Amino acid sequence: MKGLHITLFTILLLASGSLTLKAQDNGLMVGVRAGHNAAFGGFAAVSVEAHQNICSDFFIDAGLQYNTIGKTTVEAVPAYGRPFDWGELSVESVLSYTRMTSVNSFAAGVGVAVDSRRISGRLGYYYRHFGGQGGWINEPFNVYYELSIHFLKKIEDWNLDFVITNCEAFELERHFQPSFIAEGSYFPISKFGISFGIGCKPSGMFNMSADYYQTYIKTGVCYRW
Repeated sequence: MKGLHITLFTILLLASGSLTLKAQDNGLMVGVRAGHNAAFGGFAAVSVEAHQNICSDFFIDAGLQYNTIGKTTVEAVPAYGRPFDWGELSVESVLSYTRMTSVNSFAAGVGVAVDSRRISGRLGYYYRHFGGQGGWINEPFNVYYELSIHFLKKIEDWNLDFVITNCEAFELERHFQPSFIAEGSYFPISKFGISFGIGCKPSGMFNMSADYYQTYIKTGVCYRW
């Protein structure tokens, strides 16, 4: 696992862009997050997220996050996409490694993503292997999904999305409840901008307990070229 951690971190260093701010431009984002988790209490996290166009149809998203609950996560999402009149269709691979004090987790999967001017989505399958000194558990079949609605597309330099997902960046785990996220960005000059967002993951829905599991706010500084 240590070698895998180093490999994914190397992929991150070779990439540049943003998992949060999907765009045709290469770019880099450094962000912070603060919130409250029902299991761990208050927390803060710092992350680096990247997007790199390798060639005309191949690109990679990558990221690293350190969380004060003792959690470090590295992710890489290489993808192959083709443009169409209505948007872009891509096939992606998802790699995620999480290291905690007593439990480590590795997930790998494949999926498809659709991106258009007003809406985008992701759907895929992943395998997860996790555990520690007490033993290891294999989850051979998990489904990840994401649906994003894009607003403010007619306003230059602004971006605002509403997202429903169970595969938020750095949290590719077997969560049956989705996260609800509002996030966006603003670029006052062409290459530099800021990102912002707020998210909530409930612990129960549909006649079950509806207390929250996690809420947070986040912000970041972006550079693109």
